[in-house]
Amino acid sequence: MKTKFTIKSVLILPVLIGLVYGMIRIFPSIFSDPYYDDKLFPKIFLPGILIFSFIVLFFGEIRTKYISVEIKKDEIIEKRFFGLQTKSYLFSEIEGWKYSHLSSKGGTYEYLYLYKDNHKIIKISQFYHLNYTDVKNYIESKFKYLGYEKFSYLDELKETFR
Repeated sequence: MKTKFTIKSVLILPVLIGLVYGMIRIFPSIFSDPYYDDKLFPKIFLPGILIFSFIVLFFGEIRTKYISVEIKKDEIIEKRFFGLQTKSYLFSEIEGWKYSHLSSKGGTYEYLYLYKDNHKIIKISQFYHLNYTDVKNYIESKFKYLGYEKFSYLDELKETFR
């Protein structure tokens, strides 16, 4: 069984590309144009927002949530960064799973976390994965349920930089 991405999740890629393109186009003009010499707002705030947005999208979304998971007979293979980083976990290494809910304007999405040594190792999201329900049902049948975990933006931020 292999996870498949939703159309909504694929839209993050053009946004990330547009953000990088915008930084490449905007930064040189802000710092080289004499018009902006005495204006701090465009020199500090705009680059700060663009860099922060890039970090959140790339390290927070692409690295931790935009992952492909393949479940085989006795192992789970996790692929990050479009398959450039691959990790494999045996079923015997995984302690169990927890889930949580994230509410947003677009709806409420469920997240499923697989744990190893009391740390989240794999995060599967209903927002990012089209076949989330099938994957969750399979995981429920194979691994121990560890309980519900309240969604925390602070934990998400910590995982972004871990």
